[in-house]
Amino acid sequence: MRPISVHVEEEDYRSLKGLAERSGKPVAELIREAMAEYLTRRGGSGSILDIAPHSSGPLLQPWSRTDLFDEMLEP
Repeated sequence: MRPISVHVEEEDYRSLKGLAERSGKPVAELIREAMAEYLTRRGGSGSILDIAPHSSGPLLQPWSRTDLFDEMLEP
């Protein structure tokens, strides 16, 4: 593991310390878990097709993969 320094608001740190005490884990472990979850969700690994669609109402017409890629790559 590589050590890093992170500056956080005092109130956030107090909240993390409380959560750490309740969970029986060190604050550093909670931060590592949060970072890993963030990277899993937003880190860019995987495919865009793995992202759950946002519900924005009924679908007006079906989209194929080709349609989706064409729309994304259109200049």
